[in-house]
Amino acid sequence: MPTLLQQARFILGKLGMRPHKRLGQHFLIDAAVINRMVTAADISSEDVVLEIGPGLGALSETLTKKAGRLALVEMDTTLAQRLTERFSNDEQVQVIPADFLRLDLNEVFHDQSLKVVASLPYNVATPILFRLLDNRKLFRVATVMLQQEVAARITASPGTKAYGVLSVLIQLYASAKPVCTVGPRSFFPVPKVHSQVIQLVFQDAPRVEVKDIALFRRIVKAAFNQRRKTLRNALRSVSGGDLTISGGD
Repeated sequence: MPTLLQQARFILGKLGMRPHKRLGQHFLIDAAVINRMVTAADISSEDVVLEIGPGLGALSETLTKKAGRLALVEMDTTLAQRLTERFSNDEQVQVIPADFLRLDLNEVFHDQSLKVVASLPYNVATPILFRLLDNRKLFRVATVMLQQEVAARITASPGTKAYGVLSVLIQLYASAKPVCTVGPRSFFPVPKVHSQVIQLVFQDAPRVEVKDIALFRRIVKAAFNQRRKTLRNALRSVSGGDLTISGGD
């Protein structure tokens, strides 16, 4: 049986296309990693699963054997058409040719509760995570592949060098844990970075009370984006220069 790498080369050759750097296309070709992701996601026949950026469908093939229903959101029109043809006889699979960041999630998924399993494109992984976070009522848990550096920031503990904006904003509404580290050769083409699979479990209410989430986000971003400044000076951009800190001079 051909390896996933051989299958990827064959499919791309048949389609007459090359991986797009602009779309961050690095196709997962490691069956062991795929199995680790699916096992960690703990999928049953009762689950509705969303895969964002399925690409050539290597992960999708395994997900179809586990999930009750599977939604594949792919923005590359050529790959979306190929996936539609591949799963045309599988009634539980829905292929959605769209950019996940622009998709009307409530209209497409209504009041469903989905599990996300995906190897996210490096170039839009962070915006996708925030989209999942903002729509967490639709998504119970996300098992996703990310660039290792990004994953480290998400799972970082307070006081560590990696702890920052991503850590605070995502951990406010989700628990995050690492699943496994993935080397560059698990992808085609081979990226220049290592990757990591993490799992996010979302909750409706924040871990601490936040009355104005928009203001909270601005404060967090201001504080961490200017680490070399004192907290007072870093927050002046949020307060418009009129800043009073209790206990200050």
